[in-house]
Amino acid sequence: MTLIERYIFRRAFTASAGSLVSLVLIVWIVQALSRIDIVKTSASAAGNIFWIALMLLPDLAAGVVPFAILIGSVQALNALNADSERSAMAAAGASNAMITRPILLLGFLGGLFMLFVAHGIGPMASSAFQNGIRSINADTITLFLQPGRFERVRNDLVISVGETQGSTVKSLFIHDTRDPTLDLTYFAREASIVETQDGQQVLMLFDGQLHRKNRANSAVSIIEFQTYAFDLSDLKPSGGRDWIRSSEMSTWALLQPNLDNSDFQRNPGRYDEELTDRFSSWLFCIAFALWAVAVAGQPQTNRKATNLAMTLGIAGAVVLKALGFLALSLVNDNRLFVLVVFALPLSAALFDAILIVRGIDPSQLRIFQVIGDLPSRFAKLVERLQGRRLKTATGGSGK
Repeated sequence: MTLIERYIFRRAFTASAGSLVSLVLIVWIVQALSRIDIVKTSASAAGNIFWIALMLLPDLAAGVVPFAILIGSVQALNALNADSERSAMAAAGASNAMITRPILLLGFLGGLFMLFVAHGIGPMASSAFQNGIRSINADTITLFLQPGRFERVRNDLVISVGETQGSTVKSLFIHDTRDPTLDLTYFAREASIVETQDGQQVLMLFDGQLHRKNRANSAVSIIEFQTYAFDLSDLKPSGGRDWIRSSEMSTWALLQPNLDNSDFQRNPGRYDEELTDRFSSWLFCIAFALWAVAVAGQPQTNRKATNLAMTLGIAGAVVLKALGFLALSLVNDNRLFVLVVFALPLSAALFDAILIVRGIDPSQLRIFQVIGDLPSRFAKLVERLQGRRLKTATGGSGK
């Protein structure tokens, strides 16, 4: 890269790194605070949940990398315009390609990071996180079973509690559909977690009912009990590997799935969805980097407001990412949407490249001008309505 390109890359990289750290911390803190109930149990439990929440960082970082690149790049390009450096570059004969190359390189580096997370540390961190959740004990039962919410511990097991007091819960509800022949529903006025002599965790249910529904003939039987032991070891993988999420599996395991695996037989489309996400998500880094150049890379006077470029950049990125999520969710039902998932970022990158090559400023396009004028039009409408209300209140006399 030339000296100017290295200068642009350094500014964009610094701004993007700062944006990445800020976004990751915000999302991670929200995730951690949502489980703050754990501090009511013990200090060791708080340390456990901190470690479990730490395993969220790789996936969180990969998820916000494209947006961090977009925000950092737009900030850097806006700063060049604000300092009149971009105009000086254009006057000296610098082409749009000189501005695009360092930003595009930043997008490729972000894409490589996302690929590394998706195919490397991501599945391992996800497995550690899920195994932490599965290791249910007296601490984590108060952590992950929040009062008033139905928590899906696994695909075929839902638990809800009314209140938690340490290792004791009130108004327990368990819906268990793991048995292919029976649906089991437990209701208990109170439950307490105890540890047996052999070290197993057992959930003792007190004063409740067990509803058993036979799937073959829909017959329902109700059993009342004073005490009932629910083995929490059932929530852990037998031998460590009998039920795992597709996000925990390595890419090779997803490409060569075990055809006898019951989870694969029930929902093979989920494997396609996970593979598609891992191989396509990095393309959004390229599309967002080019979009940043398109909305903020043109030379502008420092008197022109730069907030429109950031608004257009974030709005376009959110729309594209939302469409990507929608297409990805449909892969589970129809494999043809795999092509749509890849086509969205690639077509967006092509559109951005056309705007850059032709030197078109998106903010000057009619559709974006209309969107940009909406706030001022809304303010004028509010002012007009307030004027009419004041006129009505004074009886139209103007006094």
